[in-house]
Amino acid sequence: MNDSGLRDENRSIRIEKDAISSAIISGDGNRVVIYQYQLESQLKEEKVSTTAQIGPNPYKGLLAFQEVDGDRYFGREKQIEKLWNLFRTQNENTIQPEASLRLLPILGPSGSGKSSLARAGLIPELARRPLPGKSQARVAVLVPGTYPIEALATVLARVATNDPTPVAKTREFAQELKQTSSNTNDTIMYNGLQRIANVLPEIAISPLLVLVDQFEEVYSLCDDPNERQIFIENLIQAAGDRSGCVSVIITLRSDFLGETQRHPVLNQVIAKQGVIIPAMSTEELRQAITKPASNAGHPLDEAVVNLLLKDTEGREGALPLLQFALTRIWDGLKSGIEPVKTLEQIGGVGGALADEAQCIYQSLNSQEKKIAQRVFLGLVQLGEGTSDTRRRVKISSLVSYKDEPESVKAVLG
Repeated sequence: MNDSGLRDENRSIRIEKDAISSAIISGDGNRVVIYQYQLESQLKEEKVSTTAQIGPNPYKGLLAFQEVDGDRYFGREKQIEKLWNLFRTQNENTIQPEASLRLLPILGPSGSGKSSLARAGLIPELARRPLPGKSQARVAVLVPGTYPIEALATVLARVATNDPTPVAKTREFAQELKQTSSNTNDTIMYNGLQRIANVLPEIAISPLLVLVDQFEEVYSLCDDPNERQIFIENLIQAAGDRSGCVSVIITLRSDFLGETQRHPVLNQVIAKQGVIIPAMSTEELRQAITKPASNAGHPLDEAVVNLLLKDTEGREGALPLLQFALTRIWDGLKSGIEPVKTLEQIGGVGGALADEAQCIYQSLNSQEKKIAQRVFLGLVQLGEGTSDTRRRVKISSLVSYKDEPESVKAVLG
């Protein structure tokens, strides 16, 4: 059976949400529960008017695809199939001495869709087609940030307690992650993640998958080399434990590959087991453009599809821009505007975002513009020998002594 047929015949998944997790359940009862490190509110997707004959916007715009979007994530079927097979192979014969680490690195440049492929592609696929004997699984999703050990401890505490704010358990797990132990060769190692996972309820039948998204932040944001080392070693030790209770997936920007040479074991795993995500082919882009609209009952005509393909192909980091343009096209349909006309009005892929950003900036007064400029500078991590990258910061760090906090928040809004 070909890749697309394999997925199309069992495309549907049912998603249940609560304050702690998103449970993705396939049609035959396989269950994958997602635990997030970050629980802060996300930008809300725009919904079209219920009075129109067009349903909710099926495109993501600038919002990232997440696990709950598996039923509208198209175009990467072959890559999902490849990752699923690699992941299955890693999780077979775990008791063999020569077994590879259960660590799957997903690599690619910024904007290549690594995170979406892992979160909206591979994870839902594990609900549709679980690994043999692992129909129940728990997925701990985190972004390392400045303090990766705290991030890992927090999501593990949520898995263990089912509590959205497990402060005490987070502190306990963070200490456990920092504890050293020795093996029969008296080698000192950090295996707190392995020890925590081994005592989780029903771990034998409900294994733990740790998904570290935007792994490059352990280099770009974490300034403590000791914390970085402890975090990475915990992942490696757990992924190599013969109990098979823990598997690890990381997404990593390819321009940070040189940084991994600081950690030889990780570097070797990436070299041997890493998957570089290729640019989407013309047919894959066509699927990503047409399938959501078709499933929503309003197929896009061939002319606009061809224009979008022409604007997107070969353009670095174009996937988010494509999704943003598609949201504007859908909004135009709501108002009775033909998609080709909308695409001309917004200036093609990328034009919509640039135009909207400029309009927002020009709507600010002179003081607000100064705040906006400082905010954008504050959200950039200057690289030292690497590319400049985005960084996440607390709002308080963006407020100068001359600013009113509410004014800064208004500009951010």
